[in-house]
Amino acid sequence: MALFGSKQSVAFRIPEMNCGHCEAKVSGAVKGLAGVKKVTATSADKRLVVEYKGDTAPDLDAINNVLKPVGYEAEPFA
Repeated sequence: MALFGSKQSVAFRIPEMNCGHCEAKVSGAVKGLAGVKKVTATSADKRLVVEYKGDTAPDLDAINNVLKPVGYEAEPFA
């Protein structure tokens, strides 16, 4: 581990995210996942960045399991 720890993150694309309200709904849903440290949702580029603790990043299925009930769906960020 680095002196100050390492920042581990994974990014997803949320095509339906268009405004600040969308960002809040997406962030709120994903923050509840186990191991999630920080969530940044940006509607301008439809990007969701999830910082996580441990060795295993939340996968696409886990993200979609919490997003679909609030009306969103994630895709791999290319």
